[in-house]
Amino acid sequence: MGKIATYDYPEVSVEETIKIAGILVNDFHKKVTDTNNFANKLGHKSSSSGTFLVKMGDIRKFGIMDKREYQATKRAEILANPTSPQEKSQEIKEMILSVPLFEKLNSRLKTKSPTTEQFRTHLIEVTGDREKGSKEAEKIRKVYIDAISHIKEGANQRDYFPSGESMDMPNPQATSEDIIMFRCGKTNLTLDKNDSNIDVLISVLQNLKSKKK
Repeated sequence: MGKIATYDYPEVSVEETIKIAGILVNDFHKKVTDTNNFANKLGHKSSSSGTFLVKMGDIRKFGIMDKREYQATKRAEILANPTSPQEKSQEIKEMILSVPLFEKLNSRLKTKSPTTEQFRTHLIEVTGDREKGSKEAEKIRKVYIDAISHIKEGANQRDYFPSGESMDMPNPQATSEDIIMFRCGKTNLTLDKNDSNIDVLISVLQNLKSKKK
């Protein structure tokens, strides 16, 4: 876990945090009784490993594990088994913004990819730590951008589905093998073929199915 002034922040990636939530909830049934087994499952030699303990501090900061016990939180359950892509996206957003440093920086910065100089200025203003803010701005910026890039704001693919009308153009460099094309009534989708957009299509189909009932 990183720290600057009075702010500490997780350095583990959002993707890994979600993966750990899945392992904790689905493989260990929400509560770990054998911490060494859990550590091994996450790729560590034992539960006394320094890197494992740091990682546990990070995921606790993200709120997916109890602060004292090796037990899943409600957030971990949602991330591991969401009822819809929208629920998962919302929980990821809340998870990221539950970190005070990320929340304060996000409220100030107008872009998800600030330059090092932009980031350094706001980091120093938020934390009041000019020395560490100057030295570690680039390192913290990379952690921040990795996290904040997972927040879905405003109108996005998932938000369009209830209206029944959506259209999103794929990467112009994509070939026919790299895209998903779907059309049903007013729903007309052309998307890059990736895991996220496959979830999008599943959500569309579930929405259409619910309307048939």
